[in-house]
Amino acid sequence: MAELLLVGFFGACIGSFSSMLLYRLPEMRFNKSLTLYSPGSYCPNCKFSLGKWMLIPIFSYVIQKGKCSSCSQKIDSSYLLNELIHTIIILLIAVNIGINIIGFIYYIIFTIFYILFFLDLKHLFLPIYLNVSLIFIGLVINLFFNLFTSYQEALLGLIAGFGSLWFINALFKIIKSKDGIGGGDFILLGGLGSIFGISSLGPIVLLGSSCSILIYALSDRSKREEIPLGSGLILGAIFFYLIKTIFI
Repeated sequence: MAELLLVGFFGACIGSFSSMLLYRLPEMRFNKSLTLYSPGSYCPNCKFSLGKWMLIPIFSYVIQKGKCSSCSQKIDSSYLLNELIHTIIILLIAVNIGINIIGFIYYIIFTIFYILFFLDLKHLFLPIYLNVSLIFIGLVINLFFNLFTSYQEALLGLIAGFGSLWFINALFKIIKSKDGIGGGDFILLGGLGSIFGISSLGPIVLLGSSCSILIYALSDRSKREEIPLGSGLILGAIFFYLIKTIFI
């Protein structure tokens, strides 16, 4: 029980860290004075620097009743939601897979998926270092553990995933003289291929493109001209894994 409590708290902390990344990474593209480390955590409204106790996941939100203790501005509920989701997911992994290296790998992949999903959904932004980290993780885990597929399948998945979207975009660019697919999407699909293997790419693209179209259809199209393909591909990969695990 004590182990699960520690694991849950760790998940909440990573959820809080994810919130910071989701806020800062898009801002850092335009504000060069902002980094992941500086300045310290602050209220986006009044710029009040948060004390250490205000950084305790879940607890601080509840104690402050969802409001900044300085300006009383409502704290975005997504901060609490991120912490709760990460806590729930890591506990599910711990119970079903175990508190071990394999469980940790699953959680790391989930965390990267989570951050990339919301960055693309809200900002159409897929940081190359997070995408490349998926490629590295996919090749390593399938080389040493054969966790999702063989290393050969993973390598072919990387090449086919990246190459297929690159080729489609190259044709589009010849016809329309502009890019039709973001470069981050090439790397992301390559990363998904390196994790789940080349045979996963068809289902992931089919499920992912359907999810992307649905997201676009349900969004305010007066404010969005581009489809968040990356977010859809991540959902497609998750659905593919769940369907394969539960039904196959």
